[in-house]
Amino acid sequence: MSIGIEQQLRIEHLAEKLRGLSRELKDTVDLSIQLRAESAQNKNEVTRLWEDFLGQLFGYIKQRSKESRDNLLASLSWSRMKLF
Repeated sequence: MSIGIEQQLRIEHLAEKLRGLSRELKDTVDLSIQLRAESAQNKNEVTRLWEDFLGQLFGYIKQRSKESRDNLLASLSWSRMKLF
């Protein structure tokens, strides 16, 4: 197997993993919204869980970016993602 084909397979594997994560995150967002609508206590707990999750995620990205000297977040175009 040539290096080009190997790299393409790895890129396809990454795309597949990200699609799976996207589905899981959509389900998680939907559950979070349902729980928050049920009570003020749920709102606080769901917020705390999301803060913990996002803090760990971005902390890990920052750590790995430093270790690899390749800043993943710096290469992303937030405007192309049309978040806001």
